[in-house]
Amino acid sequence: MTDLYLYNGQSPDEHVASCPDCRAAAALLDRPETPAEPPPTMRDAVLSLARRRRSPAVLAVSSVAAPYAEQVALMDDLLKDLSEPQWDAPIPRHGTVRALVEHLVANDAAVAAFMGVPDTAAATVHRRWREQAGSLLERVSGSSEVLLGVEVALAGPRPARAPLRQALIQRTFETWTHADDIRAATDRTASPPRPEHVHMIIEFGLALLPRAMKGPRRDVSATMVLTGPGGGSWTVPLSPASDHVAVVISADAVEFCRLLGNRWPPGSFPYAAEGDPALARDLIRAAATLGCD
Repeated sequence: MTDLYLYNGQSPDEHVASCPDCRAAAALLDRPETPAEPPPTMRDAVLSLARRRRSPAVLAVSSVAAPYAEQVALMDDLLKDLSEPQWDAPIPRHGTVRALVEHLVANDAAVAAFMGVPDTAAATVHRRWREQAGSLLERVSGSSEVLLGVEVALAGPRPARAPLRQALIQRTFETWTHADDIRAATDRTASPPRPEHVHMIIEFGLALLPRAMKGPRRDVSATMVLTGPGGGSWTVPLSPASDHVAVVISADAVEFCRLLGNRWPPGSFPYAAEGDPALARDLIRAAATLGCD
């Protein structure tokens, strides 16, 4: 009775003979097989995927830690794929790929030190960067939302401080920017961040923009209309007394992020402006000074 119910009127042998899935399973069970050694790259591949997908427990922390974790994983994959000669490929501003990664280690170090990450004695600059970034992510992911509001030093030529939340967005921004520098130097295709991360980077840059403006204070605002993935519309007050929009600037969102990283010469950046053209030019020039080089 049980056999008839389980196998729809067939005996177990008849069912296995007529069912491809069960026949394949039985063949695997019957076949003796020695345990297979996992490929040597499996551990790194699994850890890389886990780092991309792991979400910190606190949602507010996750919102800034997860984008950084994703860019760290992408940079790690990129560096693993470099040949030895490619580490010496020329890079504008930093000399070589190797020197660029050393620069990234130094810029990450301010936030890492704030989070209590110890110095690493790794043998290569790749491992030194990766261990520091990984430890930083672990500390941040286990922290509370309150810590995100504590001010730390930002990287870059301009001395500036901002909440840890903003500093982690800057780490995401700089890691992506330098990964694209390496891709360009080694004939790889550029890779923009996710649209929601582009949006976050733009908000980070626009918050710094009024302080980067040179000359007398202007009691006006500027509206930025940035199109494409991650875009949106922002009105930026250039002083606390701003109540008049003097210019509207339109541009591509991802390219504006590249301008923020000083990867576009200000005079060549493609944008359209309605209103005060001189103010538009000043804003574009100021935006190009907000990178970390």
